[in-house]
Amino acid sequence: MGLFGPYIYKSKKGNEFWLHMKLRGKNRLYYFSKDPVEALSDLPKGFEVMENPRTGMPFLKKKETSGLLGGIVKPKAKTEEKTETQQKN
Repeated sequence: MGLFGPYIYKSKKGNEFWLHMKLRGKNRLYYFSKDPVEALSDLPKGFEVMENPRTGMPFLKKKETSGLLGGIVKPKAKTEEKTETQQKN
C-alpha cells in the first residue's frame, strides 16, 4: 500500500492484519494486529511476510540473500570449491 494508506495483509482465512512497530530499548519489534490505528505504511526493507499455516497469523521474516551484494554475485558452491582444490593437488 505505502503511499495510499497503512500496510494491510490479508490472510488465507480472509482476516485483515495491519503492520505495527514497537521500540524495546534499541530493538524494533514488528507485529501484526487487527487494529489499524498507528499502523506502518510499508514493510521494513529486507523483510517479507510469512503466514503461520496452523494459526493463520502473519509474521515478518528477513529475506534470505545469497552471495555478495544480495544475490548479484553468487558464491561458488562448496562442491565446486572442492573440485578446484582437488584438481590443483
